[in-house]
Amino acid sequence: MKNIFLSFLLSVFVSSFAHAQSFNATVNRNIVPEGETFVLTLELKDVDTSSSPDLSALNQDFMVLSVSNGYRTNIVNSQVSKSRQWNLVMIPKKTGEITISEIELDGMKTKPITINVKPAGEEPLVKSVDVNSPKFKIVGSIDKDTSYVQEQINYRVKIYDVGGLQGNAPYFVTSNDDWIIKNLGEPKVENKIDNGRNIREITFDYALFPQKSGELVIPPVRFNGYFITQSTRTDPFAQLFEEDEFFANLGMNRVFANKNPVVLNTKPISINVKPAVSGASWWLPAKDVKLSAKFNDDKPKFRVGEPVSRTIQLKAVGVLDTNLPEIEFASVNGVKQYPEKPINEMGVVGNDVVSISKISNVYIPSTTGEVTLPAIELKWFNTKTDTFEIASIPEYKIKVTAGLTDDSAKSNQVEEIVSQAQDNVQAKEKTVVEVKSKVDNTKIIYLLIVAFFGGILVALLLTKILTSIALKPNNKKTIINAAKSKDLKLLRDELIVWGQKHFPSRHIANLQDVADIFDSSVFNRELDKIRETLYANTEKDWDEKAFLDVFCHMCKSVKKHAKKQKDPLPKLYK
Repeated sequence: MKNIFLSFLLSVFVSSFAHAQSFNATVNRNIVPEGETFVLTLELKDVDTSSSPDLSALNQDFMVLSVSNGYRTNIVNSQVSKSRQWNLVMIPKKTGEITISEIELDGMKTKPITINVKPAGEEPLVKSVDVNSPKFKIVGSIDKDTSYVQEQINYRVKIYDVGGLQGNAPYFVTSNDDWIIKNLGEPKVENKIDNGRNIREITFDYALFPQKSGELVIPPVRFNGYFITQSTRTDPFAQLFEEDEFFANLGMNRVFANKNPVVLNTKPISINVKPAVSGASWWLPAKDVKLSAKFNDDKPKFRVGEPVSRTIQLKAVGVLDTNLPEIEFASVNGVKQYPEKPINEMGVVGNDVVSISKISNVYIPSTTGEVTLPAIELKWFNTKTDTFEIASIPEYKIKVTAGLTDDSAKSNQVEEIVSQAQDNVQAKEKTVVEVKSKVDNTKIIYLLIVAFFGGILVALLLTKILTSIALKPNNKKTIINAAKSKDLKLLRDELIVWGQKHFPSRHIANLQDVADIFDSSVFNRELDKIRETLYANTEKDWDEKAFLDVFCHMCKSVKKHAKKQKDPLPKLYK
């Protein structure tokens, strides 16, 4: 009988102990607005373990922002119970009903939980103060659903906020080269009152340029931010003060604020990009294009042998500066032309990208008479009318007069001066011969003079050699280090200095000038990637290894290219 009684007590103890052990999952809310967080709590009771739950099943449908854990001991009627908790702050990756699958720990599994993620939608934010109602939303829209390749598309992002949203500017989530993206200025903030509630509307404008034709998807824009709430949940003194009227009046149970993460994403937008239309030597899709010309002097005078400079300006609306063509100048009989390297710049006017290219051309007449500078024309594609148009500068007639070299009177005068100078030289030589016959010591004086000037010549040669050594390009190591550290601003500046030092006869002011020296499509592409990563407002990862491989190859061919460089204005001012 005694053994039976002991067995009964043991079975009751074992069953009660087994019943006390549990692994459960709960959420702080089952309805979650899109882009907002919720908390999943995992609680393990009366089990001693050093293991952690397997959370890999959550990654498919949720972003796990943080995981914290702690221990709790409860004593009730002399009975001690222990538990361990894991608190996971998560954001759903999609809308609709989502099931949090079973989570396993040491052979025990939680039960599945279903939550409902409410889409923010395109309608205004709900006007109730329900905790499950959306407080924020983000909407992306475009000004056209079809475009041509390299044509500007205006993309507008609006963020609606009724919960005190904070954070940095949104960014495009993209990892391909299908788009070039430009920011169109500072965001615009507007406060509106809707049904008694204050709604803050924040607008961001971007210019997008598709780089290939076909069906393209505009990458989503992501906003990472947070809003602040005051809660007693994290206040360690809340239980002490929550029923004390004095401390409650001081607000002690509200001084501990929570930072609640918010992640908002725009919906992807598909767009049909049409290919370039044949019919022009250079594809230039724009809203407007203008050509203008101006001489450096308001009333230029053309004389034989004397240079006159004229600046041509190309202005295009809705076009990147890298897409502008270089102006070509037709040959003119009786006039030599020396066009300089164009200078490109880009800005924003309203919601349009405006690019300008300026190029100076030096004219040097070689004959007198009337000469016609031919018209300059550029064929471009008007994206508003879907037709080709021609921007032009009309022909310009000039009258060339004789310069100093062709004036016969002045020429004769110069000949007389030269003849007189020659006579003076002969007279001096004759005098020297006569003096030489009288003073033999003059030889010593001449030898001293020759030695003196020879020393000066040697010093000048040594100075030139030392200067050339000092100017020898030595920033290759700086370029390599800048690339490895992904300091693209320093890399851009050092590449320009590198080109200027190796090719002093070239006017190098930007990365495109460096690329033009080598005429290598591979090197040009790597320099383009530097510009795109610097200015595209994207989080695109730049490949420094690919750049360094191409750059080191270019370094081996520097001497060969340096020999090919010629003065772009040979004997211009000689």
